[in-house]
Amino acid sequence: MTKSLAITALNSETRARYKKEIADAMGFSLRTFQRRLKDARIEIPRGLIGPEQQVEIYKSLGWAEMA
Repeated sequence: MTKSLAITALNSETRARYKKEIADAMGFSLRTFQRRLKDARIEIPRGLIGPEQQVEIYKSLGWAEMA
């Protein structure tokens, strides 16, 4: 998925999401997404990720236009 499609998907719904949903929106597999979070030193607990944390994740991983 391209960044522009992912941006549209995020902007259409600002709700809590699971890591898998965010990874899919960014075009990563779950494992790759988890590695990128680890490299960026972002610790996300299990369960749903709120919109505020999603913005932090997107900015940290260089997807600021999604934030």
